[in-house]
Amino acid sequence: MRSLLTQFPNAKWHQFEPVNNDNAFEGSKLAFGEPVQTQYRFDKADIVLSLDADFIAQGPAHIRYAHDFAIRRRVQGSHANMSRLYVAESMPSVTGSMADHRLRVRTSHVESIARAVAAALHVDSVSSMNLSDNHQRWVDVIVDDLRAHKGRSIVVPGALQPPVVHALSHAINIVLSNIGQTVVYTDPVEASPVNQLASLQSLTAELDAGQVDLLV
Repeated sequence: MRSLLTQFPNAKWHQFEPVNNDNAFEGSKLAFGEPVQTQYRFDKADIVLSLDADFIAQGPAHIRYAHDFAIRRRVQGSHANMSRLYVAESMPSVTGSMADHRLRVRTSHVESIARAVAAALHVDSVSSMNLSDNHQRWVDVIVDDLRAHKGRSIVVPGALQPPVVHALSHAINIVLSNIGQTVVYTDPVEASPVNQLASLQSLTAELDAGQVDLLV
């Protein structure tokens, strides 16, 4: 791709897939200034908080994640230290069906839960939002559990959640010292990790303006 664009300097490369990582990449840009690929090690996590993420049944790594999560749910012999799963989600999911504690919320309210958790853990520049008494009690329990398991917890955002929820999840994992333990960052798998919706919109604008001579 880079060779082609070098050979034809006036060419532009646009890419779009209906299922993409736009929200995740934009969230990592908010947190780190650049897109990163996030990988989770559920086999090392004592506490997992899913923010509308069906990580057991969806996503390119869900088979590995389901395997690793199951390892920590087994109680055999003297090994009785099961992991604990909290799920805040807008609709029933496979991951939600496995939850020890499940909170049904609207999709638009997941950000409020994420902000409340981040504020309680003293993430910089994050202020809490008003929650119902039931939601606040749920958040208080989670925060206490996360504090007690620093370096052994995971906060994972749903792919369809907006970039701010992804950025908040990164910030919470950093505060909890999970990076390098249960959360690992790598370079993006995609050769060109652009915002695909923005790329498509740019192409549409160029077509409308008659600025495209050839579309392949």
